[in-house]
Amino acid sequence: MSIVNISLILVSVLDLGLALLIWLRNPKNKINISFALTILFLATWTFSISMFRESTTVLDAWIWTWVEQSSGVLIPIPFLLFATYFPYQDVRWSTVKKMLILISTILVLFVVYIPGVWTEEVILIKSNNERPLNRLGMGYVGIHFITFFTLAYINLIKKFLNNKGFIRDQLKYIAFSTLVTVIVGSFFGVIMPLFLGRLGYYWIGAYSSIVMGVAIVYFAFYYKKI
Repeated sequence: MSIVNISLILVSVLDLGLALLIWLRNPKNKINISFALTILFLATWTFSISMFRESTTVLDAWIWTWVEQSSGVLIPIPFLLFATYFPYQDVRWSTVKKMLILISTILVLFVVYIPGVWTEEVILIKSNNERPLNRLGMGYVGIHFITFFTLAYINLIKKFLNNKGFIRDQLKYIAFSTLVTVIVGSFFGVIMPLFLGRLGYYWIGAYSSIVMGVAIVYFAFYYKKI
């Protein structure tokens, strides 16, 4: 197993630990549940990248492709929920908005699971498997990904501007730490593959979650305590 793939597994374990830590702090709270789910999907995506790259058969590569891509496109959904609830809920979603989110999620999962719509084929290369991509499918995924994250950050920014003190600090830490992960992950995982028509170095985006983990742990356990 290559060093890159081993390190991706280690990052996924750290993300999984962070998700568990967030959830255990308040297992029944919508904020903790939604953010823990966001990190859990991120951990699954990162682990699946490593497993895809190490797959030795076409079937295994396809299975890990589906797991990786489905977990990846689901990341912004619980994050949008989190942005709605954190640190307080100031808007209510209408039935129409809920249905639009559900329909969008179903459509993007169709793009994931139907061969040729996003992934055209898998090419086995030892410890570095590759996937030629359909740019139309990749473009749709990019729109889905960016739209939901944009909606989430609009909500967080509004709350940031309307608050002061500790709540404002909370929003600043969460927005900054997650935005680093989103920007780096979007560039290497969405924009570059769309430009190249293949995966390229999309796995680099997974490492940016370390910044988010350090910032969140610091804020949760050390901020204003030292």
